[in-house]
Amino acid sequence: MRILGLSSATKVISIGLVDDDRVLAETTVADLRSEKLLFYIEAAGIKPEQIEGIAVAQGPGSYSGLRGGLAAAKTMAQVLNKPLVGLSTLKAIAFNLVDLNGTMAVILDAKRDEYNFALFGASQGRLKRLSDDLVLKRSTMLEQFGRIKGEIHLLGKTDEFRAELKSDNYHFTEEIHSHPYGINVARLGLELINAGRAADPLKLMPNYSHKPTIREWKK
Repeated sequence: MRILGLSSATKVISIGLVDDDRVLAETTVADLRSEKLLFYIEAAGIKPEQIEGIAVAQGPGSYSGLRGGLAAAKTMAQVLNKPLVGLSTLKAIAFNLVDLNGTMAVILDAKRDEYNFALFGASQGRLKRLSDDLVLKRSTMLEQFGRIKGEIHLLGKTDEFRAELKSDNYHFTEEIHSHPYGINVARLGLELINAGRAADPLKLMPNYSHKPTIREWKK
């Protein structure tokens, strides 16, 4: 099944195209304009109408980035009449280490001295969720780490925690593993679409860490 994956939740904007286990396209881009998406789809040797599903990083992440990514994904899904699924940004990041057997903590800055946080386990090339996507204060998150036994691999915005998490049990991964790449979104989306868990494009919304701060302007 040919699935297009889109991610603009972090500063790395990327697309990925898979045909079951085969990678057809994988690249980072400056934005998610429709003509650019069509270029990479056609460069992979297929026509847009041959795509069989679309997956997008749904959040948490950048406010404008999530809006842009979902707008592109929802538009393509409706125009091409293909199934659409939204993926957790944190899960897509964790998938970077899916071939590493162990426990992973994914952290993203949620502003206001809070962080997006989720735990995952990987075994034999499969990813298992160990916690929901959470928004935690810094102190609360550090308390959570104190309860975790054994080794743990940290992904995302983690450098600022090196001073507190000095134990040999904590393994800080390279920055390249800290983004939700489109190819991983496509792979995870394939699982959801095969399971019949497509979303309604008109109802799929970004998962923000906080509600947007919008105030009514009064004269």
